[in-house]
Amino acid sequence: MQQITFAVSGMHCGACENRIQKALSRLEGVKRASADHQAGEVRVVLDPNRTPLATARECIEQAGYSVTGEAS
Repeated sequence: MQQITFAVSGMHCGACENRIQKALSRLEGVKRASADHQAGEVRVVLDPNRTPLATARECIEQAGYSVTGEAS
């Protein structure tokens, strides 16, 4: 398992957090996802062999938010 924290812009409320968390939870290799709109961060625990980091990033962007960086 690998944990990654994405810097995400465009989240404004708890509904935004829920939207991202639900989208990420649908990915096969994601064990846990937690979004924090006040910090502008999304933390993801995933199996990179089943879900590459790029796929998680794309998932966030397809939900309507911008990934502005990463920190492991």
